Amino acid sequence: MNRQERWRQRYKDRRPEWDSSPIVYRRLIAQHVNADTRILDIGCGHTSFLKEVYDRTPHSYGADPDSDALAKNQTIKHKFQANAECLPLEDGFFDVVVLAWVLEHLEDPEKVFREIHRILKPGGIVIFLTPNTWNYNVWMIRAIPNTFHEFFTRRLYERQEHDTFPTRYKINSAKQVERLLTKIGYKREQMILNGDPTYISFNKPLFLFACLLERLLDLPVFRNAKVHLIGSYRKHAE
Repeated sequence: MNRQERWRQRYKDRRPEWDSSPIVYRRLIAQHVNADTRILDIGCGHTSFLKEVYDRTPHSYGADPDSDALAKNQTIKHKFQANAECLPLEDGFFDVVVLAWVLEHLEDPEKVFREIHRILKPGGIVIFLTPNTWNYNVWMIRAIPNTFHEFFTRRLYERQEHDTFPTRYKINSAKQVERLLTKIGYKREQMILNGDPTYISFNKPLFLFACLLERLLDLPVFRNAKVHLIGSYRKHAE
């Protein structure tokens, strides 16, 4: 368990009703996956936190531009190297498409979501997890040049080398997502704004300070500034 997960457990002890965003995201995906589901994970990388979901179906697919990360992924059954803007897949093939920690890196979000719309079946669903551009943590990240992101994320969050990519934040607010996806032909099912104090919890005083900030973000006037967006949008049935 890395540093961030240890602080997440401490926060869970303080607020038992809270779950971390990866858990909320995984739970949301699980609602839509059974033995017949065709699911594509864009930017799947080497991680395996969706293993229990992907084990439900033999039709799990993963796309990532990083061939080394794909080689390390032992969870997804069908993997291929590709960029999200141009996927070598037939129209209307997938029931579910998921993206975790991808939206913040997109250079052309409209092109990506049009491509996802193309490969989804009518009535198919796209589910994503991404930072919220209105949160203080994102403000701090954006103040650091992209050149130094890999150094800080490895040192502060104990991530592996090359786990970081340039961030652009072109579609990282609930309003931006809603505006673009409804324009393309999706309908919103859920938009969850979830908090997490652990991004600045490098010691106990900072953890307690971050917990106070989370209480402030619980107020209705500030609720749209929680750190993560977890959303699901459905392609209109034809």
